[in-house]
Amino acid sequence: MKLLCPICCEPLTKINHVAACPNNHCFDYARHDAYLNLFLKQSVAHGDNKIMVQARTAFLNTGSYSFLRDELNRQINRLHPETLVDLGCGEGYYTRAFSAPEKYGFDLSKEALKHAGNMDPSTAYVVASIFHLPLPDTCADVAVTCFAPAAMQEIERILKAGGSFLFVTPGPRHLWEMKKILYDMPYENEQKNPETSLQLIKSLCLSDHFTIGKDQILNLFTMTPYAHRTPKESVRRLENVSDLSLTAEFIIRLYQK
Repeated sequence: MKLLCPICCEPLTKINHVAACPNNHCFDYARHDAYLNLFLKQSVAHGDNKIMVQARTAFLNTGSYSFLRDELNRQINRLHPETLVDLGCGEGYYTRAFSAPEKYGFDLSKEALKHAGNMDPSTAYVVASIFHLPLPDTCADVAVTCFAPAAMQEIERILKAGGSFLFVTPGPRHLWEMKKILYDMPYENEQKNPETSLQLIKSLCLSDHFTIGKDQILNLFTMTPYAHRTPKESVRRLENVSDLSLTAEFIIRLYQK
């Protein structure tokens, strides 16, 4: 275990269902050790709620994004990591497919990590901010961020010399057909490289097409940022669609320290 106490930054050791540091700060694992909660701000819920997690899980189980998962795993296998860290791992759909002897998944959503941990005992799932990771310096061979902000300062800190960072973002015309229904003037997704001292090794554009029915259309919509900023009349237009053929487009950037 490479995890550090979020209070004193001393190493944590797992004892039964508790993680403890030498200064007797203790943190409980969730039921069945699904995840460890190291996030200190517990007054309100953080991250995706249960409805969002269920919607994303149902959609991802259709296999519509499996081509992205498989390509990410191919890229990771070429890097042969001993320790892999997934930042903003959500319900673990991608994380559990990754190949590494030691894996960590970080997210703020307890609901997402409950699902992730129950599905994937090969990964240590932790409730923590990706901008303040409970990890020591230079501890990871590979870091991955899929559809979450790039916490570059922390990524640069935790990567070993020669370590790699895989950053996945939506491509310019990702879900373009859905956006044409939702918006009178759909816009392409902005493509912006994060500011970092890491070297950009390559950038890949992946695309595929899939068709889904009404239930999965709404599940997909619920798991996108559009669900938070789309007018109700536009959502009603989408609700009236019985099936939809969509473009999935992703950009994978590979950086090296």
